[in-house]
Amino acid sequence: MVLLTVLGGWYIHHKVEPHQTFQLDGEMLVRGNPTLHEVCLTFDDGPHPGSMDKILDVLKEEKVRATFFVVGKVVDQNPYLVRRMMAEGHEVGNHTYSHKRLNQMPIASARQEIAACAASVKRATGADMTLLRPPGMEYDNDTLHLSEEMGYVTVHWNVVAADYLPLAPATIVARVMNQTKDGSVILLHDSPDTANALKAVLRELKAKGYRFVTTTQMLARLPRPVNVASNAYTVKPEPVVVQPPTPVKVARKKAELVTRPTPAQAKPASTGKRRPAMDAPVWDGHDIRDSDDSDQSPGSAS
Repeated sequence: MVLLTVLGGWYIHHKVEPHQTFQLDGEMLVRGNPTLHEVCLTFDDGPHPGSMDKILDVLKEEKVRATFFVVGKVVDQNPYLVRRMMAEGHEVGNHTYSHKRLNQMPIASARQEIAACAASVKRATGADMTLLRPPGMEYDNDTLHLSEEMGYVTVHWNVVAADYLPLAPATIVARVMNQTKDGSVILLHDSPDTANALKAVLRELKAKGYRFVTTTQMLARLPRPVNVASNAYTVKPEPVVVQPPTPVKVARKKAELVTRPTPAQAKPASTGKRRPAMDAPVWDGHDIRDSDDSDQSPGSAS
């Protein structure tokens, strides 16, 4: 009997079943207000060049705001994409620095993973984050309490397309539409297939009359509202750096002023040769996406 009690206590401590709305005692957002005809669109992983550019283009065209849970080490490689997210009114949340499972590491290491991602976004945008989604949505009570202690609201989902694996866009659309209901938190991923499916997903949801809200808006509209600061539109403008002229350029300018031809002097005849083109940076086509950024197993979502 004692052994069963101990084992039962261990299970409760390490595996918690989330409630359907946000609870203040170590719980998370799983579903929004079920009485409101609205959904929250969330994207995990990235931001990767190409797929994320297209996702943001579609959201802008369709006038929909979303919440992105980004991976810190990918943010370091593509800070301009996170800047664009916030500048266009989307929210950015924490998905750890290296996409490792938080419940499978010491609590001190989990803290470092969350803090390092926050630092990456801070460097890229100047903004803070208040939303956290554990990779693979794997968590325990220690993870939830750490999230709360660090000032985050943990965000789950209740609609998943399993688009972390290659998938036909039509299948992504069908899976989202079959699961979505009032108050749904929809999980999608930063992938080419999802980018190709997104416009159809948005238009079908609109056709059913759904309103799109961000995560902080959904939290504020719960039966028991939870007010959390949003980082949408909070990206700080990049400083304009003006390079002073070098001494060589200044000397050359002075020489030109001294040797400028007078009206009495004849201008040299044109040689007919075109000036050589200036050097320009060339994209080498290299995709910086790391294979371990999406290390999900087939049975789990990120």
